[in-house]
Amino acid sequence: MRRSSLPRLMIALLVLTGGVGAVGVTAADPAVQLSSVTVTPHDPNTGEQVTIEATISNLENSDTTVDVTDLYVRTPGTTEEFARGEDVGSVAPGGTLSVPVSTTFETPGQKRLDINVGVRDEDGRYHSYTYPVYIDVSEPVVKADLSATVSRNSSGETEVSLTNYGNTNLSDIEITAAANGAVLDRNFLHELPPEASGTTAFDTDGVDAESVVFTANYTAASVTHTTSVTVDPTEGAQVPGRVRLTAIEVSRTGPGVRISGDAANLGGTDADAVLVRVGDAESVAPMRPSGEYFVGGVEASEFATFELTARTENASSVPVAITYIVDNERVTTTQQVDLAAAGASAASTVEGVSGDSPPPGGAGGTDGPGGLPFALIAVGVVAGGLVFGSGIYWWRKR
Repeated sequence: MRRSSLPRLMIALLVLTGGVGAVGVTAADPAVQLSSVTVTPHDPNTGEQVTIEATISNLENSDTTVDVTDLYVRTPGTTEEFARGEDVGSVAPGGTLSVPVSTTFETPGQKRLDINVGVRDEDGRYHSYTYPVYIDVSEPVVKADLSATVSRNSSGETEVSLTNYGNTNLSDIEITAAANGAVLDRNFLHELPPEASGTTAFDTDGVDAESVVFTANYTAASVTHTTSVTVDPTEGAQVPGRVRLTAIEVSRTGPGVRISGDAANLGGTDADAVLVRVGDAESVAPMRPSGEYFVGGVEASEFATFELTARTENASSVPVAITYIVDNERVTTTQQVDLAAAGASAASTVEGVSGDSPPPGGAGGTDGPGGLPFALIAVGVVAGGLVFGSGIYWWRKR
């Protein structure tokens, strides 16, 4: 059976005479369309301003310029009107005109609206067009969170962030920092849309307080809101580099002592140009070959070895001066090395050692703590040999 081509012809005629958005078009109507409608924001909240923008097109095959006399938004089948614009302009053939109108909705839910446009052609005839639109209106949800992070470097700053977890904009945002009941500073942020964050920084270096309270005041859904967070201004601050001598060992060397060990960085930042040297004190003086020792750089929580030699005259301790640079500042400190507490063997060796005096036991020294002098040992060996030889002689004569 052969199908009729009439339905296809009717569809083609509808497309040529205006397409979607052209309502009530006849052969005498101008070729005008409501080509698009946009809603901003797409999913508004109750009480939030909504902008509806309609774009009116006068097609190129039109033979007349039209005047847009009015554009209004209504609930279908009623006279309830949400927005209206009048005498908004004219559109020549092949041109377009965008017309924005604004409104608000007081109740939530899905709204079915008609965008109505009225135009008048050059012959003074009036034509109307309708475009349906759906808008889903929600109740506003206000939810924001304030967080603060104390810088771990030497800047002394605290970064404060406000995050919008709700579905409505945050505006008029002011953040204050307060300590001991007094406001230290205040900063401002731009408007924050949903799912956005804003960050600002406060100088909290040197704040003499156990805590700093940061408070954000902002407007959302036409109501003022407040949220706060409290931080310790010293939280997370790095301890600057600090060099101390550890694992110290002391031994006798000629007329003085040798001090060796580790130059350890006990801080959280690097120490540069570390230099250790025998300090100035009575009965103590630097001695070659290592009156001072350049260690160099020591990273945070690391160490480097050193060795010093000093001439002592019955001194009980040796001052060691430590100089280094940390956070662009030069630091000098002195650490006393207790010769008596440096270890049992070292203490017994060091005790009694003076500037140019020979060590106990003569030039040959001793074999260790409590050892006999070498000359005394030699005399004993000779005496023993004589006694042994005499005994053999008298035994043979018998």
